Amino acid sequence: MPAPNTRAKGGTLGGLWRAGVAALVGAVFGTLAHASLTYLGDIPLPWGLALAWALLGVLVYWATVASGKLWAGALSLLLCYVLVGAISFLGNDQLILSIGYLQYLPAPTVVSLLWMYGMIIPAVIGLLRALKVLRLQRAG
Repeated sequence: MPAPNTRAKGGTLGGLWRAGVAALVGAVFGTLAHASLTYLGDIPLPWGLALAWALLGVLVYWATVASGKLWAGALSLLLCYVLVGAISFLGNDQLILSIGYLQYLPAPTVVSLLWMYGMIIPAVIGLLRALKVLRLQRAG
């Protein structure tokens, strides 16, 4: 009789599906939330970036643990990065500011750059946490 925590998780197709969902949700909601700032005097508090990073970390963790495959979480980061890049490149919207806006809108530009290029930080944390869970599940 198999151990109670060793159930089928959908195989490769389940991992791909979870990676895609995590990437899409992370890219859309993270991009919408990342630029939310509150100012304490002249000091910007980037709570939207913290929320976007936390969301991405949780989604990468979910994609990994729910599928039982580490590559699903890594793929979700890669797909999220591609989707965020597409959002920043396509269209005339200014959801993600480029470095050219740094002198005009310093805080929103820095937050945009941290969202775009720093999303690996919460994703790696989510992957490492998920790896620990997967190891514990496999150990019994």
